[in-house]
Amino acid sequence: MQRLAAWALRRPLATALLGMVLAAVLGAGALRVGTDGGYRAFLGASHPVVRELDRVAARFGGGVPFAVTFHCTDTAPCRSVFDPPALELAHALAVAIGGTPGVRRVDGPATSPLLVAEPFDLPRARQLAPDGNPAPDLDALVPLALADPLWVGQIVSPDARAGALVVTLEDSSSATAERAVDAALAALAPFEARGFTFALAGGPVEFVVAGRDLDRQAQRLVPAIVALVFAIVWLAFRSAPLAALALAGVGVALLAAVGLQGWLGWPRTSFFQVLPPLLLTIGVCYAIHLLAAYAERLAAAGGGDAARPAALTGAVASVARPCLYTALTTAAGFASFHTSGLESLLRFGWIAAFGVMAALVVTFTLLPVALTRLPARWISPPRESALWARALDRLATGAPRWRVRTLAVTLLLSLLAAAGLTRLRIDASFEEIYGERNPVVRWARQAALVRSAETLELALSLPPGVEPTAPEALETLAALEALEAPGLGRPLSILAPMKKLHALFYGGALALAGEAVVPERFASLQRMLRAEDPELFSFYVAPARGDEPAAFRLSFQAEKLPQDELRALVARVGRDVAARLPAGYAVTVTGPLVVVSRMIDEIRDTQIGSFGSALVLVGILAAFCLRSIPLAALAMIPTLLPVLLTLGAMGALAVPLDVGTAMVAAVVLGLGVDEALHLLSAYQRLREGLARELAIEAALREVGRPLLTSAAALGLGFLVLVFVPWKSLASFGAVSVVAIAASLLADLLVLPALLLATRRRASRPR
Repeated sequence: MQRLAAWALRRPLATALLGMVLAAVLGAGALRVGTDGGYRAFLGASHPVVRELDRVAARFGGGVPFAVTFHCTDTAPCRSVFDPPALELAHALAVAIGGTPGVRRVDGPATSPLLVAEPFDLPRARQLAPDGNPAPDLDALVPLALADPLWVGQIVSPDARAGALVVTLEDSSSATAERAVDAALAALAPFEARGFTFALAGGPVEFVVAGRDLDRQAQRLVPAIVALVFAIVWLAFRSAPLAALALAGVGVALLAAVGLQGWLGWPRTSFFQVLPPLLLTIGVCYAIHLLAAYAERLAAAGGGDAARPAALTGAVASVARPCLYTALTTAAGFASFHTSGLESLLRFGWIAAFGVMAALVVTFTLLPVALTRLPARWISPPRESALWARALDRLATGAPRWRVRTLAVTLLLSLLAAAGLTRLRIDASFEEIYGERNPVVRWARQAALVRSAETLELALSLPPGVEPTAPEALETLAALEALEAPGLGRPLSILAPMKKLHALFYGGALALAGEAVVPERFASLQRMLRAEDPELFSFYVAPARGDEPAAFRLSFQAEKLPQDELRALVARVGRDVAARLPAGYAVTVTGPLVVVSRMIDEIRDTQIGSFGSALVLVGILAAFCLRSIPLAALAMIPTLLPVLLTLGAMGALAVPLDVGTAMVAAVVLGLGVDEALHLLSAYQRLREGLARELAIEAALREVGRPLLTSAAALGLGFLVLVFVPWKSLASFGAVSVVAIAASLLADLLVLPALLLATRRRASRPR
């Protein structure tokens, strides 16, 4: 960094032009960044669980549903879903949404087939409002609909006061979800104006509606964070031009990072919403250290314009090395996400790491060039208040006396945190992730009056040569239908319409086992279903094709469960399916709930894997920076301590990790070592000719104010996230603020105590 800054100062015009060109080229990519959500966006299209979901969806013609529910009351335009205004609504929505590319089928009260017995003829599939107008014999059809398992609890509530249109998408792509959800919202608008109330529920709705809401909230945060960081830098240096320069440099780095993301074709997901706050607050810290050192040296040299080059060169020489390694450790914390199975988090880690290094490069190239052009009178050293001076004096002189108590308290807190860490879990309810005020939370509760839009899907592959009409195949399907688990709702398969059709045509119950079995009837029932409702048949039955055997689809509704309970549900279903499966049969357990469960597993694995990678990388970089393994080991203690205390406190207080807080450990590990490296670098430099106590005191005086200022910038930047209604992002901000404060205290109190408590002389740079 020192050589880079020297080159920039020798060629200021070339540096400025090169910086502008690179910023323009990379920044142009920002125009290519789009917003993405959905399972593919988080896990990646190549993730095994996403491939399984898409494979089953392609085989059976859809697999990712969402529901549009509407409600009838005494004051609404309808009192029953079978009233003409409600059927008109259901028909209009079915037509509008059904014509959207990527929508496989739409089931609703107006247009879904209803099997009814016809006099002197086979049962027929009827619609209650095929053209938007009620059927002439509607009064006779309504009781049949309320007795049909494909209707009650699916597209109508038992009391007929609420209805639903179940939209089944062809695949799990976010583009398909956006088109379908937007079509639903557009079709609902005129009916909402007429007094209808509606709710949308399901994974696609959450990703589209909640994702857009988060995007708007994150964009509103940026001006607040810019203002806060500007205020912190201005308060530290009493110079608006310096504050503007620091922010401008970080802005260039942020533009370059977002531009690179665009050129790589990586969309903006929920993880990327924290990128601007992170880079703005982290990047400005390097500028704070350089500006503080420059202002101090300029003041010591008399403050004239002639003293600027030497002061700037000296400032760069004093902070370049620690800034380089602190940037590398922070980037390593983000890059450690390369172990994640969440493609969106992996990409976020690499872009954030690039942005951190870009901020460092800008700080030691464009910022020095700009500083040489600023009049010396605009630059003054940070004003040190009497209170701050007394606090530093007390800290420096009290460290030798406090070291035993400090280390004893630290050990006690560490033991308590370790105990709490054993109770830490990854869990969050649906409401906790999005926040109570998010519309998707309100909609999900309203939609539950009719049905849950969440499903768990089983694809039962039959042995080669076995047809879907075989009694043993249908008996196996019935055995899987009998699965029970907390949170698992009613199942639907081809058996439901077959049983109803059997009652209508033959009378009585359909026998699947025992002496009453009539195999010929299974084939005739399936032929009738295929003739009357081919879409329904193909949704639940896939005939043999090439090397693929025939298969049944079994779809379970399921509740919105907290993440721990969801993982337990999926695991139990997997075990029960394996226990009930005869030889030769195979089952694929998939569906939105399984994908979400796998995402939870990936979050847990990321927490473990990224922290381990970051720990190794940060330790190695600290040793290179300090050129001393003993000092690097000392630096890691106050670096690990805030992570341990924060996660331990979360475990003790039963605060679970979620999508946001799962990445706190690796991020804080990379950030937490920064203060230790700056303090130890100053200590090494000042150790020559000074006693250890005096060297610590001098180091605290030299870097204490910049450390406090940068920690304040970081803390306030993360604190802004607390006010976001999206609770997982707010939790990330709150936990990060606590960890940053703990890291600062550990570096100012624990690290000096460790230095004084070691009997051996700390290694000096070679």
